[in-house]
Order: sequence, then C-alpha cells, then structure tokens
Amino acid sequence: MSEQNEYSDYNVDELNRKLSKFKKLQMAMTIAAVLASLAIAIVSYIKDAPQGYKMIPIFLIVGIAYPYLAFGGIRKKIQAELEERS
Repeated sequence: MSEQNEYSDYNVDELNRKLSKFKKLQMAMTIAAVLASLAIAIVSYIKDAPQGYKMIPIFLIVGIAYPYLAFGGIRKKIQAELEERS
C-alpha cells in the first residue's frame, strides 16, 4: 500500500483552507446539536412533556461524537501533511 497522504497534491494554502473548513463544519454541527437539545428541553418543560427529555442525550451524542469521528481523521491527515511540509 502507498504511504503517500491523499492530501499531498494540495498546496499549503489549500490545505489551510480545508483544515479551516472542516473545523468550522465540526463546530457548526456541535453547536447545532446543543441548540437543538436546548430547544427540546425548553419545549418539553413548557409543554410538560417528559418524553422529550429522552431525545436530548441522543442529539448530544450524535451532534458531538459524529463530527469528531467523521472529520477528526481528515483533520489529522491534513495537519500531518502540513507538519511534514514545514
């Protein structure tokens, strides 16, 4: 198997842009999950609906874990390529 990083064809500016894009996307997904959980908590409290509270941990787990699992490896590869070049 090839030891070459798939991001070796990009220049440093493109790698920095991609790294920044994935960081922003990761943070946006996490913030959206927290806001959705907060909205569910508020609506459940106002409507006195305890079944809504069961959805909050699911939103938080998916909203925090998924972005780090999906984009964490990509960010590490890009960061490794940037460090290799400097």
